[in-house]
Amino acid sequence: MLAPDPGEIRRSLTILHLALCMGCTLFLGVTAFLWNDGAVPMMSGKPVQALSVMGLVFAVGLPVLAIILFRRQIRSLLPGLGTPELAAGIRRACIMHWALIEGALFFNVLVFMLQADLEHWAIAAGLLVLLVLRAPSERRLERWMTGTA
Repeated sequence: MLAPDPGEIRRSLTILHLALCMGCTLFLGVTAFLWNDGAVPMMSGKPVQALSVMGLVFAVGLPVLAIILFRRQIRSLLPGLGTPELAAGIRRACIMHWALIEGALFFNVLVFMLQADLEHWAIAAGLLVLLVLRAPSERRLERWMTGTA
């Protein structure tokens, strides 16, 4: 089996990243439509302040944690690794990184759905922008392959 080239690695990461971003966009769009249309009754009970605080903590804490863990994983890849092992390590680091941001996004959308709090929908939209900005570029992939994140 041939070792994947950097272009192939980038394409596979880009497809994965695009699918993740599309799913998040769809979730945000559906919740906005349902809220606007009144199809789903939101805020049927008393607001839970702890959920709002947790949404804010997750919105700040999980992306920061994602960046720290991502950099740690990329820097731990040994320079002598073969391309398949290096590609697998980068893929693992990217999936973990994007999943943490996605988790914060989904939690804030759920807080919005439960409490009809537009601030949390806006926070989720901001996290989507962050997720989009964390796309794998050619320059980033070069840095990741050399262990400098």
